[in-house]
Amino acid sequence: MNLRFVWAFAKFNGISWIRRSPANILSPVVTSLCLLFIIYFLSGGRLVDYAVVGGVIAIMASTSMMNTGQTAMMRLEYRIHDLIVATKATALEYVVALSTSDLVFSVPGIAIFTLLSLIFGLFTLQRFAATVAVLLLLALGTTSIAFSFGSRIRRTIGMWAISGILSALLTLLSPTFYPYTALPQPILYVLALSPVTPAAVVLQGVYGLAPMNYPMVLLLVAEVAAYTMIAMRFARWAEH
Repeated sequence: MNLRFVWAFAKFNGISWIRRSPANILSPVVTSLCLLFIIYFLSGGRLVDYAVVGGVIAIMASTSMMNTGQTAMMRLEYRIHDLIVATKATALEYVVALSTSDLVFSVPGIAIFTLLSLIFGLFTLQRFAATVAVLLLLALGTTSIAFSFGSRIRRTIGMWAISGILSALLTLLSPTFYPYTALPQPILYVLALSPVTPAAVVLQGVYGLAPMNYPMVLLLVAEVAAYTMIAMRFARWAEH
């Protein structure tokens, strides 16, 4: 693993992007805050804890899914993809670099929701450590999915729509903003095909909002490994 490349790309695609256009970080944050506001009033405050915990997951997942369009743009329009391939960087290093830049890009939103968890009495150091671990796995898993789709897009027309659709499907259908116990078990395991679902289930258990579902911990790790391997196997990297 070329950590110098990973960090250099994370600075280019994360820190530099924030400096060039700070407004870009607001999109996933504003969406999650609006959903929290709606959930708070519709539920009379009963589900606000779920919205606070789910907001962090939604920010991470939606930011990572933006890589669908980002990967296509770098390959088709900017030709940065060709330069990266020429440096002898591997597809795995590129995916890790993308997910690292997503973590950097998500820091402001994560900080806001961490502050909200303090306000609502949810924050502890143990829970925060568990949240960071889950977000690291989620970033790699969702970035692998985005890379797999983005590397196969042949035209830039409509690619951002694909990113938006994937982001909505992964974050809104999954139990990010509502208790996973409300879902029938068969539906829960269908939705668990997305790594967002086991991530949400695990964090709801960590924060004491629902019973801890330990099989979902194993499922999250297994899915992240599987989607990463799928991305390495089927995504288009170097042209042959």
